[in-house]
Amino acid sequence: MVHFKATPLFQIRLDDDSLIMRGSKAESVGCVLRGQLVLFITEQTKFKEIRLTFQGKSKVGWVDGKYISIGKGQYHHSEEKIIFQHDWTFLPAGKQCHVLNPNNYHWDFELILPGTLPETIEGCPHGSLNYSLKAVAERNTFALNLRAKRNVTIMRSILPSSMEFTQSVTMANTWSDKIEYEFSAGAKIFSLGEKIPLTINLRSLDNDLKIREIICVFREYATYTIGQNQKTDSKEIETIIRKNPSPHEDTWNLSMEALVPNELPHCLYDSQNDVIRIRHKLRFFVTLYNQKSELNYELRASLPIIITLNNDSLYLPAYHENYFSDDDIFDPSLSRCGSPVSSNSSTFSSPCCSFDESLSIIEDMNKLPSYHSIFSHIPIPLADSLPPTYDDSMNGH
Repeated sequence: MVHFKATPLFQIRLDDDSLIMRGSKAESVGCVLRGQLVLFITEQTKFKEIRLTFQGKSKVGWVDGKYISIGKGQYHHSEEKIIFQHDWTFLPAGKQCHVLNPNNYHWDFELILPGTLPETIEGCPHGSLNYSLKAVAERNTFALNLRAKRNVTIMRSILPSSMEFTQSVTMANTWSDKIEYEFSAGAKIFSLGEKIPLTINLRSLDNDLKIREIICVFREYATYTIGQNQKTDSKEIETIIRKNPSPHEDTWNLSMEALVPNELPHCLYDSQNDVIRIRHKLRFFVTLYNQKSELNYELRASLPIIITLNNDSLYLPAYHENYFSDDDIFDPSLSRCGSPVSSNSSTFSSPCCSFDESLSIIEDMNKLPSYHSIFSHIPIPLADSLPPTYDDSMNGH
């Protein structure tokens, strides 16, 4: 009869594989990466070393110049670098192997990530910025090493105190003494999946000048940097066209909406770093024509906006949601033990708890929940100590 050996389980488990930096690089205090490296074996196994690495890596590359002939007329720019790295060693390498008996083993790890780290960027044609955890359990010469990998996404959100971003952004001016214009967006910052309310106000200073067409283009710009070399690409996310809104009037007031896609590959959120920069603009094109001279003119303007995460689920609960008022605690219809008391009763029965105990209960009720009270532990049997070395196992026999 053929007996098959069970494959060891070697996994990286995380509290959360999507981490959020709150605020800009200057404001953010960072975030914490927590998890466990888990190993489950069903037979005695020797390991030389068990280690874990968290690494952030950027890749950028593009080609400049037109194709002329093979190897000529083109300039290749490419760079790959490590922007952050941290290593853990759970079983150190030594002269002798570590012998692990059949069991579930785990090693907790925790890492404070600085708020200056750039966010994860994926979906750009000429570059990416990714974070990952890689674990290796190195075995003896004739056995395959165990490997595990887990991707980690770092995102950034705007602080709720950044009120300047919630105010409308407006560009107003007079163009060539021909037309007064005002382009306005409902706010400076928008989340993925939101609608951008737009307002356009135009007033002609020439009675013969009329509007032929108004176009609003929502564009995304990606700038890649390698040393002193840069390349900027742009893509169109949405285009809104309004033709001849009011051909016989001198004043035009229009309202429209642009939709921010809720899919990251189609629309990325803004990012500022030394490798890849993502930004967004609303570009306006107004085509004008003069009825007398039959000349065409084009007015161009742009409004920079910021695209960020959906912040609704990122804020901490308000204080009043976890606060108990005095009226909630000292209800006159309840005794200190929570039992109803008749308003006609002139005496109290013996209390079931002391006054000090009542104060302790009130203090506990009035506390906000701690992190540990809502922390989700990983359900797996855990070993509290490191496995024995090879020498210890031999001495035991």
